Amino acid sequence: MILSITAFKKVLVIDDELGPRESLRILLKNDYEVHCVDRVEKGLALLDEYQPDVIIMDIRMPGMDGIEGLRRIRQVNPAVAVIMLTGFGALETAQEAIRHGANDYLKKPFDTKEILQVIARNIERCELQQRRLKAEQELNDLNQRLVGELEQKSHLATLGQASAEIVHDLRNPLSVVLGYVQLLAEDLKLAKEANASHSQEVDPLEYVEVIEKSARRCRELLDLWNNLGKSTSDHPEPVNVVSMLQDIKGEAMAMARKQKASIIFDLDCSPEVLIEADRLQIPRTIINLIDNALDALPATGGEIRVSAVCDDREVHLHIADNGEGIPEENLERIFEPYFTSKEKGKGTGLGLYISKRIIENHRGTITVSSKVDAGTTFSLRFPIHTHPLASTL
Repeated sequence: MILSITAFKKVLVIDDELGPRESLRILLKNDYEVHCVDRVEKGLALLDEYQPDVIIMDIRMPGMDGIEGLRRIRQVNPAVAVIMLTGFGALETAQEAIRHGANDYLKKPFDTKEILQVIARNIERCELQQRRLKAEQELNDLNQRLVGELEQKSHLATLGQASAEIVHDLRNPLSVVLGYVQLLAEDLKLAKEANASHSQEVDPLEYVEVIEKSARRCRELLDLWNNLGKSTSDHPEPVNVVSMLQDIKGEAMAMARKQKASIIFDLDCSPEVLIEADRLQIPRTIINLIDNALDALPATGGEIRVSAVCDDREVHLHIADNGEGIPEENLERIFEPYFTSKEKGKGTGLGLYISKRIIENHRGTITVSSKVDAGTTFSLRFPIHTHPLASTL
C-alpha cells in the first residue's frame, strides 16, 4: 500500500542513463514535480535553487560518482531524503551508501510499486525530520534568547547596580581625602615658604588623621560589597548613637568646610542609647543624606543641622538644610532608583534609594518634608536596642 503524501513534492533524479531517468520521470510526473539531470555536478548546482524533497541518484556514473555526490549533498542539506540506485546489486556498494547518509537504496531494474512506496516513505520521513530540526532550532533559539536575557538582567541587577552603589559609596570619602590632601598641600607649601613654624588655625596633622579615617572607610566599604554576593544576611550589632554621630561629624565638617557651609550637630540623646545597626551602613546613609543636603545649598554658604532626639522607644534623627527645597511633584519620586533632579553627570539617582533600603532593612523609617526655597528635612526613626550589650562603636 502506498503511503499518503502531499502532491507536487519535488523529486530530483540524477542518473547518466537516459532509460532509467525517463522511466522515473514518467512514473512520478503525475504525483511529483520531477527534475532530471545526467551528472552529479548538475544536481549539486540545483540543490539551493530547486530544493528537492527527495533525490534519486545512481551510484555508478562518470565523473563524480554517487557516493561522492551523496557526501557533498549531506554537507549542503542533511535533511533531504536520498535514495541510491545501483545496477550491480552489490550489497557492499549499498552499505557504503548508507554509511555516507543515504536513506534507502534500490536495485536496477527497479520495481514500479516498490519505488513508489520507497519515495512516499522517504518524503514523509524527510518532512518529519525537517519539522523536528525546525522545532529544535526554534527551541534552541528561544532558549538562548531567554538565557541571554536572564543573564543580562541578573548581571544588571547584581553587578550593575552594585557597581553603581560602590561608586556612589566611595565618592564621598574619596572627595574628603582629595579635599584634605589639597588643604594639606597648601599648608605645607606655606610652611615651606615661611621656612619656619607658624600659627595655623588647623594643625596639618589633623588633616592626615581625617585622610587616614576616610581611606579606611573606603577599604571597609569595598570589603562590604565584596562580601555582598557571598551572604545576603545582615549582621546588626548594638551601636552607640552619640558615638556614631560624633564619628560622622569630622567627615561631615570637612565636606561642609570645602563648600564654605556651616553644619551643626545637636545631639539630645543619652550617651548610653543603642540601636541595632550595621556599623558601616547606617553611617553611610547619614553621610549620603548630608551630601544631598550640601548639594541643595548655594555654591557657597548655607546651613545644615543634624539633630538626634530619643524617647523610650525610638531614636529620631533629622538632617535639615535651608537650601533650595524639593518641588512637590518630585517628592513622591525621590526614593525611586535612578531618579534625580540634578544636572546630567552630577547625580546617579541612587543615593536616596540606597538610604531608604538600608534604613528599612534596619526596621527603621525615613520621611521627607520640603518647601521650595525654604529647605528640606529628612527624618529617620530607629527602634532603640534595649539589651544591655556593649557597643562596638
